[in-house]
Amino acid sequence: MHMTLDKKNLIDFINPAKNGKPVLPEFQRNFVWSRDDIKDLLVSILKGYFIGSILIIRVDEENIPFEMRAIEGVGKKVEELKPDFMILDGQQRLTALYYVMEAPKINLKSTKYPYRFYLDLNKLLENQVDEAVWSERSDLCTQYEDKEYQFNNNIIPFTKILEWNDWTTEYTERLAMSDHKELIDFIRSTKPKWETWIKNITEAETPIIEIPKVANDDEQGISEVCAIFEKMNSTGVKLTVFDLLTARLYKYRDYKINLHKWWENAIVENINLRELSQDSDSYSVFALRFIALKRGLEVKSKTLINLKPDNFDEDWSKAIDYLEKALSRIRSTNEDGFGAFSMDWMPYSTMVPVLAALLWKIDELECDFRSYKYIQKWYWSSVFLERYAGAVETTTKKDFDDLVRGFSDKSFTPEVFEEADREILNNPRFTLQKVNRVNSIYKGVMNLIALEGAKDFRADDSIEFHILDDHHIFPKAYLNITKDEFCKERYNKQMMNCILNRTLISAKTNRFISGSKPSDYLNEIVPSEKRDNIMRSHLIDEKALDRLENNDFEGFIEAREKRILYKLREKLNLT
Repeated sequence: MHMTLDKKNLIDFINPAKNGKPVLPEFQRNFVWSRDDIKDLLVSILKGYFIGSILIIRVDEENIPFEMRAIEGVGKKVEELKPDFMILDGQQRLTALYYVMEAPKINLKSTKYPYRFYLDLNKLLENQVDEAVWSERSDLCTQYEDKEYQFNNNIIPFTKILEWNDWTTEYTERLAMSDHKELIDFIRSTKPKWETWIKNITEAETPIIEIPKVANDDEQGISEVCAIFEKMNSTGVKLTVFDLLTARLYKYRDYKINLHKWWENAIVENINLRELSQDSDSYSVFALRFIALKRGLEVKSKTLINLKPDNFDEDWSKAIDYLEKALSRIRSTNEDGFGAFSMDWMPYSTMVPVLAALLWKIDELECDFRSYKYIQKWYWSSVFLERYAGAVETTTKKDFDDLVRGFSDKSFTPEVFEEADREILNNPRFTLQKVNRVNSIYKGVMNLIALEGAKDFRADDSIEFHILDDHHIFPKAYLNITKDEFCKERYNKQMMNCILNRTLISAKTNRFISGSKPSDYLNEIVPSEKRDNIMRSHLIDEKALDRLENNDFEGFIEAREKRILYKLREKLNLT
């Protein structure tokens, strides 16, 4: 896509904005700047600073790629707009400029009132530019709007900046009618200095990056526009492909598609989706990935942005239903679940749309139990191969297609299975001893422990009823004082912190353990008659427990690794 670069005076956007010529795409966030943000922009312009480029796309009434709206404060309905171009990046800056020049009656961020902005010309003469710009509530600024007050105090409203010549002419005419000869001389000598500052505003230029018109049915062009926007957007709030598609589909009014509203309803009605999305609504993209997989499409942004509106409500309903089912299975500590009892312990949220789509396909095809075994092997393979780290769009589609084919073709082996067989099941060098940071493998081991029904060492109570976290089994404080025959520390941090020396216990229990050696704390806090069962729930078998009771760290690590790998191989075995 060929883009052009030009320069334009910022002020040249004001009059066209009043006439509805520049418009915003509906997916843009609302105007969210505060008084301080606006003041900073005005001071930067007065000082001649670079304030960033503006990204626009040329449009006309026949070629509007996204649902549109007017710049905030313009007050025109959509049907009244006659757009020439759409602002993709620069909305906040241009809206702020329109706000100070036109004073629309809209409230600013963190206030309940509209504000008007003023320029103190005396401060400019003193080169106190930061203090020269100020604002006041519109309902309290009557005196500042009075011209007599303005002339007496050398204050000009920003709403009069574009009328500078008329304002100063009236100023000098009023002085001429008085006997203030000294003041008249002062104004005549000072006016050129003021005009230098005013020109910094009226003649401030900004680079304009222009994208040519794109036809509504040009899917490749629309995809390129979205890719450009996502990379260049600098509003401070990252917009996802979900926001972009919302605007694309909103224009199909007959379909009554409102993705943002649908997503809000989904997280209200589905507890797992709500918990997954409590810090961000970016997971709404998962629903689009499900729909793409259901329709046999890639899940890349350029594909999602062009999803068609046909049957969208039905596909959306299934997406939400199966995303919730997928999350329930991931979080379940039952035999067929995946043990991520807390969202914090989910290895990869990006696996959710794949699992959801696979569960849908099993129901759609009425598959037998073997398909659920396939899902289990895919899930644990992906976790322990770190398959869903980084960009996952290609992996998502590949895994879905492979497993769906495997559901019906017993002779076909999905790529992920081949990799798991090669790198884990048939690899004698596969080890967990180097896993000492919280990655998918680390979380996967904790999930396996949760599936064993992990009980707190001290409370002998289920994981479901306590806030458990990962803590050391052999305390670091104890290992740090363990010396070899040369009086050097025997164990490095990697060994002490590896996943094989970690498990799920409560913070209170961990405080009881403190720096004790295992033989001591086992006798003090773990009930002897239940010790075997409690330890087995942490994938610590008889041999590993024996090493623990004898304070044999290296022997414990070796024994526990064998037990955990045995459990993992069970999950990876299709029989």
